[in-house]
Amino acid sequence: MKAPKLLSSGLIVACCVSSALAGGEVDRLLKEYGQIETVSCQVRRTKEGEIGKMKFLSRVYWTHGNQIHSEGISPLKRRTIADGKRLWQYAEGDPKGFSRPVEDLSEQMKISLEMVPGTAMDHLLQLKGLDEEPLPAEDGVRQVGIRTEKQYVILRLDETGRLIGIRFYDNPEKEHLLSEYAYSDFIEAVPGVWIPLTHEVSVNSETSPFKETVKVDSFTANKPVAESLFIASSFFDKGIDFVDDFAKIYPE
Repeated sequence: MKAPKLLSSGLIVACCVSSALAGGEVDRLLKEYGQIETVSCQVRRTKEGEIGKMKFLSRVYWTHGNQIHSEGISPLKRRTIADGKRLWQYAEGDPKGFSRPVEDLSEQMKISLEMVPGTAMDHLLQLKGLDEEPLPAEDGVRQVGIRTEKQYVILRLDETGRLIGIRFYDNPEKEHLLSEYAYSDFIEAVPGVWIPLTHEVSVNSETSPFKETVKVDSFTANKPVAESLFIASSFFDKGIDFVDDFAKIYPE
């Protein structure tokens, strides 16, 4: 990422530094989501791009503590189960399945286990600990800017503090919008914690741009989830060979 264009005045630099706050809104939102201990929901996803339109349907059960049971129903039947210590994943028709201890998963897969389904935690967890700077409001929407190593991120918040959007730019000058996420149709899942049931995504990739709409249905938080859902042996055929690298499933 290009360094931001700053005036040489030491006073200007000092003011910029003092106005940046580390993790204010990100930490607040993550703390709110942290009040959710369990989730069960259904996710409908519609993706439109160069290859046309595709629709996906899945059922998700999740608990705080790296436990998840995600069943892809259509168009691809794929099941992912993590019991807190190990993850298993298998797609119908594949020659092998994938499995690793949770501690050995990629950072992105670890985030997918930690995030509360239906939230923007996958983005927020990657912004945790970074400095935040207040930006001018836009159409009455409060905005917070965050510099990452390669991008400039803007959080958009409504008057109640709910996260209603995230924009990713290539630099602080906002010369190119890389992707945008808009959140709406909120429900108060637990007191003071708002979950958006509609996520609208636009990715402006030069090679494969796409738009995606995610609808979360039957969202239930902090209700008991059966421990039996996280016992992998109950759901995967005994004949499936699980390997620890995706390259071993799809050799070139």
